[in-house]
Amino acid sequence: MTKKIILASNSPRRMELLKNCNIIFDVVPHKFDEKSSKVKNPIKFAEFSAFNKAASISILPEFQDKFVLGVDTIVVFKNKILGKPENKNEAEKYIRMMSGKKNTVISGISLINKQDNISMINHCVSKVYFNKLHESFIKYYLDNNHWEGYAGGYAIQGIFSLVIKKIIGSYTNIVGLPMEVLFDMLNKLKLFP
Repeated sequence: MTKKIILASNSPRRMELLKNCNIIFDVVPHKFDEKSSKVKNPIKFAEFSAFNKAASISILPEFQDKFVLGVDTIVVFKNKILGKPENKNEAEKYIRMMSGKKNTVISGISLINKQDNISMINHCVSKVYFNKLHESFIKYYLDNNHWEGYAGGYAIQGIFSLVIKKIIGSYTNIVGLPMEVLFDMLNKLKLFP
């Protein structure tokens, strides 16, 4: 890669995906208030959040000549955006209502370079089908706090992989960063390889 990117996130999953693809990056956590968005449309919501995460870093003087990557991943169930559960009860509500059903994972992805006046926004949509969850699994999952820090209360790459019936679309999108979309964006900017 010719230029290092700035990842406006401290998500371990996003860092791991970038490392696995030999993309050089530094981490600078974004300064965007994720709860401030009033956007209702799920795709626009994810894109808006991703853009504002990247923008919150790209405006800082030391990063204006860098490519800043902002990503926002949400889970949508019956047209309702499910964020990260605030507690165990909310996590239980989320996974029980999605048990045996389909949910949609949407990631907004943005690359901004303020100095070069570059601002790209894209998104990726994947479908996730859950098996019917057994009571013993639900109890174990909640009691061991496997839901913490994940949109919709689950992570496909963790123990929840045991109860996924099938997925349609990008796996890395569900993890939290659609690598094929990022690769396409980096290619357009001639930043990779």
